[in-house]
Amino acid sequence: MGEFLVWTLFAVVFAGAAVAMGREAWRIHGVRRHGIRTTGVVVGIWETTDGDGDAQLYPQVRYALPGGREVVGEGGAHAIRSPLSEGDTVELLYRPEDPERIILIAYDRHMNIWVHGGLSLVLGALALLWTLSAIISLP
Repeated sequence: MGEFLVWTLFAVVFAGAAVAMGREAWRIHGVRRHGIRTTGVVVGIWETTDGDGDAQLYPQVRYALPGGREVVGEGGAHAIRSPLSEGDTVELLYRPEDPERIILIAYDRHMNIWVHGGLSLVLGALALLWTLSAIISLP
């Protein structure tokens, strides 16, 4: 019974990760296909670390919506160092329903549906394999 619980736990964790990556792939796909293109100015770079302690740099970009309201959006993380600095002008894509989450056209190449969608499929396949292993481990 203990082996069943271990396999089931692995399956649940990887299924959850697959769903999360799938949702992110869908969001990125929507922004890339239907996003509004504009330019903005880098107003700062927020720095944090990932689980391994590696630097993750998130450019903060200010741009104006069609109504004139200014928004500060956050680009995707760039490890180690950012190719951007404060004051740089960048092109970006955003969705009107979520303007704070942006894609920086020249810098967020890693944010595409193939990377996130592919990871989602791999994690889903692992979840399926661990589910089958859990079922097989039952007496």
